[in-house]
Amino acid sequence: MKQRPFLVHLTVGLLMAVLMLSGCASIPKSSAIRQIESNTDSELQEPYRFDGVGPVENAEPRQIVEGFIEAGASIKEDYRIAREFMTKDLSDKWKGNSRVLIYEASEVLAGAVTDSYTIQLEVTGEVDAKGVRTLYPPHSTRAVDVELTKVEGQWRISRAPDGIMLEASTFPRIFSPRSIYFYDSSYKYLVPDVRWFAAGTGTATSMVEAMLDGPAPYLENAVTSAFSQASQLVRSAVPVSDGVATVDLNKETFAEATDLSRQLMQQQLEVTLDSVAAVNQVTMKENDTEVNLGDPAPNFEAAQINPSVPDTQIAVADQSLAFVKGRSVIPVGGMPDLSPYAPRDPAMSPVGNRYTFLNGKRTQLWSVSDVGELRLAATGGALVRPSMDAFGWTWTADNTEKQPLVVVPEDIETMGEYRPLSVPWLDDSKIESLRISRDGARALIVLSKGRSTHVYIAGVIRDADGVPRGLSENPMEVFAQVPVNTAVWSSDTSIIVAEVSGDQSVQAEEITLQNGSELFSYLLGMKGISAGPGDRRPVYAETADKLLTRVGNSWHELDDYAKDISYPG
Repeated sequence: MKQRPFLVHLTVGLLMAVLMLSGCASIPKSSAIRQIESNTDSELQEPYRFDGVGPVENAEPRQIVEGFIEAGASIKEDYRIAREFMTKDLSDKWKGNSRVLIYEASEVLAGAVTDSYTIQLEVTGEVDAKGVRTLYPPHSTRAVDVELTKVEGQWRISRAPDGIMLEASTFPRIFSPRSIYFYDSSYKYLVPDVRWFAAGTGTATSMVEAMLDGPAPYLENAVTSAFSQASQLVRSAVPVSDGVATVDLNKETFAEATDLSRQLMQQQLEVTLDSVAAVNQVTMKENDTEVNLGDPAPNFEAAQINPSVPDTQIAVADQSLAFVKGRSVIPVGGMPDLSPYAPRDPAMSPVGNRYTFLNGKRTQLWSVSDVGELRLAATGGALVRPSMDAFGWTWTADNTEKQPLVVVPEDIETMGEYRPLSVPWLDDSKIESLRISRDGARALIVLSKGRSTHVYIAGVIRDADGVPRGLSENPMEVFAQVPVNTAVWSSDTSIIVAEVSGDQSVQAEEITLQNGSELFSYLLGMKGISAGPGDRRPVYAETADKLLTRVGNSWHELDDYAKDISYPG
């Protein structure tokens, strides 16, 4: 990763202060697929070029429509080739960059109205003007209606919706995934928001404009920005010269800015533009004047990106809790006698030494404090394996309730008992699997309604104290190639899904939020799978009598055995 000058500059001043820092809930106003492949920066490669041709003389209407579809792959000069298939009136107002429909197959059909056609597409997804990609279930269709008229004896498109259409294999040659970043509610973490932008010299501009515009719908109210809603570029350009990206912002951006808020802005910009190969440094300006960041703010904290979970897992062995580290299974010391509860599905906090587990009937959630105190944390009719977040909250679900999602505070005596969260899109559904991301800003949920099962990622909405208040209203659905009843995080932008079963051959799949996936080798009787973000965090699986780890794309048995394994979180 490239060095960030601002962060390096602040490091010396923060070395002593960092021990006493605490996250701030708001900016103070006073001082202070196929195979997964590494994402190669498109700017280091020869850009993909499609030098399309305009309409030939005396082309038939269907040829005009087909030519228009193909011309969407030529993005230069603001889709000049595509506009040649239009009347001047349409060409002047048509916006090619407002939407991209990604399709696997297309067919041009005669429309119901004279001189009209319907472009029938089998779509896999679409990208909006802000780079937000929406995926669609397999075999989804979309109809695009166009009308034609003759101009000086030549057929031209006189009516068509904004946006282009790209064949699925062509799309990743022209558009590439980029993560723009927002803060979690505590400003301790930077949360990725993956967008798709056309490759080229305007990438930095597109990324900054998207960041200033705010997060994708599934992260709304779950993440925050150091920039206010009034923040805008002075002009629609982020020039990059000699490795320096210049971000010139309007005066409203800094109207109430403190040293701390300016430093948070700078950090957010640097991390967002870090993936642009041409950018080594970011200079922030206010109407052509370089912004003075001031001395390191006392409560500035370098935010974490893709924070790791500890590499020691929690599991059940001999009717108690045990650690799994590498190839070893080690009993957790200082643990009370848990055998009366027949413990199962344990979880471990990503910070500190706290644990939770379900009883054998999944009707009770028990917690174990860092001093070994056992406490009944929640009850229910059919509880789901708990997940513990970095803010001290334990998440589970009671599938006998209309509103199944439940959260439990770390300190029940001072913060109250467990409480349900009202999430309308979860009503009357069964939550099969629930995992909170390491940054605490996103929930990974597998739910079933009737005979259908869905995988969603939703933003976690918290108040200023970090208390969970709900999930975002517009979750992002992720579509897998394999059946699913379990999902775990493997990084801040990738997940692993599977339909675990004690008696079937199970194939897991790793899915990235950027693009692509990898199918794991089958494992007979896989009844659990465990993964977690961080360097060299191996993937584990379990059967009824074996604990295995993934090496390459093979499963290798460990000497010891434990069940219900899980990385912290």
